[in-house]
Amino acid sequence: MNTIRIFGRAKRDANQQIAIVAKRHLIVFITVVLSFICVQSVPARKILAETGFENYVQPHKESPFQPSTKPVKNGRKSLEIFSEVKDRLHKSRHDFETDESIVSVEFWAYVEKGEQSFGINLNTAESHVDHNLRGPYLEWYDGDIRYHIDRGDPWHEITAYPVNRWHYVRIVADFEKESFDFYIGKSREAALASRPKRNLEFQNPAAAPQPKRFSIWAWAMTARGYMDDLVIYEGDTAITLAVEPTAKLTTLWGKLKKNKSVRGTTKMP
Repeated sequence: MNTIRIFGRAKRDANQQIAIVAKRHLIVFITVVLSFICVQSVPARKILAETGFENYVQPHKESPFQPSTKPVKNGRKSLEIFSEVKDRLHKSRHDFETDESIVSVEFWAYVEKGEQSFGINLNTAESHVDHNLRGPYLEWYDGDIRYHIDRGDPWHEITAYPVNRWHYVRIVADFEKESFDFYIGKSREAALASRPKRNLEFQNPAAAPQPKRFSIWAWAMTARGYMDDLVIYEGDTAITLAVEPTAKLTTLWGKLKKNKSVRGTTKMP
């Protein structure tokens, strides 16, 4: 009789263990399926450009866009931006392709003491020689970062920037709404956690619902500027940046291209 009871108890224990294992496998299976469904439902976002300017080469001696070894935020090089010429616009541009209407731009900036420094913009114009800047245009000027619109009072202050110190900038531009948000901080973490200035206007209405290029502008400068760790990507959600052991941004879209200067335009790497 005792043998039968022991056998029955062992059988029940075995069935319970089988049920527990089966339940665990079912939970794992459901989790994997749900994860797959969630991943499939989230569209892939491209990194449109990413460079730390480590392989950036001198376009020509008189170009306003030069590789610099001092100051540098990360790695060995940054991009130096400086042109005193008043009657000629210079720009360094990077063309890209995207089907998304929202694009984010991030970079480190350093500006020396002075008034006029560099400007940046995202553009939807079909031609790179179209100076209507159909998107957001910002510039660093006399301790303030400001943006420009081609109507009414053209210049609008966004915030002050620290002179002779690196600061991190993030811009999220929506080309359907024709507005952008601006973030700034002493580090990337601080910038992402900061309260942004929202719904700032584009300089001109967008020519298309997707941007086509990012440009850096230089002319009549009295304050030398520097840029490091530039990244441009789709969407308004901050991405996790991949870094090398030197803490320098990797180049996910391929080796940096050799720069060429044509009529005051330098093609960015």
